[in-house]
Amino acid sequence: MLKIFTTQLNGLLKKIAEQEDEKLEDAARLLSQALVGDGHLYIYGKDEMTAVTAEALYGKERFEQAKPLTLSAVPSLTSADRVLLAASSADDPELLLLISKLYEHQVPCVLISGSENSDAPAPEQVDVHLPLPLRQGLVPTETGDRIGYPLSLAALYVYFCLSLLMRDILAEYE
Repeated sequence: MLKIFTTQLNGLLKKIAEQEDEKLEDAARLLSQALVGDGHLYIYGKDEMTAVTAEALYGKERFEQAKPLTLSAVPSLTSADRVLLAASSADDPELLLLISKLYEHQVPCVLISGSENSDAPAPEQVDVHLPLPLRQGLVPTETGDRIGYPLSLAALYVYFCLSLLMRDILAEYE
């Protein structure tokens, strides 16, 4: 089981890197604008995606300008700020409300999301959407079910890709 999971996980991460290469670059450029300017990088993670928030705010390689985002904080944000959102579903009502408030305040944002419903469209107000291509668990069981659904792990992979790209961009400004 572990070998199957590891093989499938490697395939998933490779697929993300290959399919989302341009979007990762676009997202990193957008988020970096806050770090080279007068803005802050706000992070919001919902449910299991708080793993991204924890890494961004408390991890060993955190960005000093990173702050947690709450709905009540949105009115104080400016167009110099940037927001990284992470949610298990792009059509989550709470997430959609947050995105609409960011849009109203002209705050650019990037969304990392999974969705069991592959037909769910990305919210139009999001500047860059990084969808996670994970619809079910990675390991088949004897009963035909699938287990091992590493959505937060895939989101952390995307976050680390963004972080590395952002560090490259910031190095060019120094």
